[in-house]
Order: sequence, then structure tokens, then C-alpha cells
Amino acid sequence: MLLRSNYSDLFGSSMLPVLEEMFWSELDMHPGVRDRVFKTVSTDRDIWQYSESHDMPLYQQVQESQDYTFKRPLAGVNKTLSINKYGLGFSISEEAVDDGKFDFISDAVKKLARSARESQEIAAMNIFNNGFTSETAADGQYVFDTDHSLPSGLSFRNKASTDADLSASALESALIDFETQQIGDSGIIYNVKPKVLLVPPALKRYAQELIGSDLKADTADNNMNSLKSDGLSVISSPHLTDTDAWFLLASPEQTGMRIINRKPLSTKASGQDVGFINDSIYYKSSYRENLGVMHSYGTFGSDGA
Repeated sequence: MLLRSNYSDLFGSSMLPVLEEMFWSELDMHPGVRDRVFKTVSTDRDIWQYSESHDMPLYQQVQESQDYTFKRPLAGVNKTLSINKYGLGFSISEEAVDDGKFDFISDAVKKLARSARESQEIAAMNIFNNGFTSETAADGQYVFDTDHSLPSGLSFRNKASTDADLSASALESALIDFETQQIGDSGIIYNVKPKVLLVPPALKRYAQELIGSDLKADTADNNMNSLKSDGLSVISSPHLTDTDAWFLLASPEQTGMRIINRKPLSTKASGQDVGFINDSIYYKSSYRENLGVMHSYGTFGSDGA
């Protein structure tokens, strides 16, 4: 039972501890997806800069007493992200506090926590939603593209040459492309292994069948399902807006998808002693960050047929 006497701090100027407990408890009840597909890095500046260097050439045979060949690593593309601030708050009237409107205040705090989680998740999934049309990596190409140009004249792709809906054959082709098409400037193959199949809810159960069944899906043949041995895990987000787009991702450390964290999510409250003008108590939450894609290696996308 929620008794006012059990929450005395909530009705005074030092209400923050109880509000904090409610906020973070609600946040924990709604775990997000973004931390499973993005790598978070911290910064103490208002911008974050990424610079890459080109691959070294392949080794050459060195004869006895022959001098080594020395190459100077060349600078590649770079990208700068500016840190943005996000926040929201609400006020609680003196009358609501005086009259013990605990349910109202509790509900407002929980809804603020949900809004924080949703705001961060939507921003993360928009990287994928816009990855074929407007969101770019440091090379200026769309995140998922067929012609990521390299200075040597070579190029690589992390998008199907012909987009296809998710199926056993399309997934198998994407896995082959993942292993063979992602090359560096010298032609070296980036042997990065996909770990995640990211899909919208409409494809979640089908994706689980494709990679989890003992026998091959979508066929009457009793073939062994070789897709199961690739060790993929299915992650789904309701914030993916294209119902037939799907993505393969390596572990966050091996992709260029970054959450640049300047200040993590935090809350503040001020009591009646501060709300002198309008007799209100204020509660707010904010964070400072930006999201972006530094490079497209370790990712692969198809926006469906």
C-alpha cells in the first residue's frame, strides 16, 4: 500500500532520492536495443573527431640481407560529431504535493523515464532507418551502400547488389558478401564475423526460424540448417520503420557505429523552497551525446525487395 507516511521525502524539498529510485527502476524495466549494437565512447569535449589511416600493403618477400621496405601510413577520411543536449522536465504544483497526489507524481516520473528510453532508442534506430538514404559514414557514402570508394581505386559494398527480402537464400548471400566484399584500401579482406541479425518485429519470428531451426527453413528437404552454425542472434526493435529491411552486424567493437557520450542520463529536482514564484516543484532529466557511423565495415543491410 502506498502511504504518504512511507514517502515523506516525496512531499518535502528533499524529494530527489525517492524520485530517483522510481525513475531508474522504471528505466530498468524497459531495456533498450542500442547498447547491443552500438559502441559507447566517452568524451570530455563538445565535439568528437574520428580519423582513419589506410591499410598497410601486403607483405613482400625479403631475401637474405635485403633491406626491408618501409611504408608511411597514409591518413584517410575523418568525421566530426558535435555533442547535442537533450532534456525534458515537468513541474508539480504545491497543491498536488500538499494534497498527497502520490499516484500522479509517481506516474509522471515513470513516464519521463520511458520518454528518455524511447528518445535514445529512436535516435539509434534512425541510423538504420536512414542508412540507405541520408545517414552517411566518414567516407561520405550512405552507411549501407554498394560503392564505398577507396583511395586506391578499389571499392567495397555492405549492401546487397540486388536488394531482397529476408529469406534463407538472401541471408546466405549476405553472409558470403560479409566475408568477401568488405576489403581495405590495399585489397586486404576484413575478416569480420557477423554476430547479430537486426530486424523489425514483423520479421522477428521468421528470423529466429531461419537461424534457429535444426533443418533448413522454407523447404521440404531435410537438409541441415547451416545458417544455425553461424552463431547469429536475432535482435528486434519496434523503432525500425521499414518492415522488410534487415541488417547483419558484427560486435559493436568491430563496427563504426558509435554513441558519443558527453554526459550520461541524469536527473535533478528542486523543492518548494526554490519554486518561490509559482509554488511548484520541478523535476527534469537530461543527457548530452551524439550518434553516428564512422565506417561501414562490420555491417550489411538490405532494404527489402
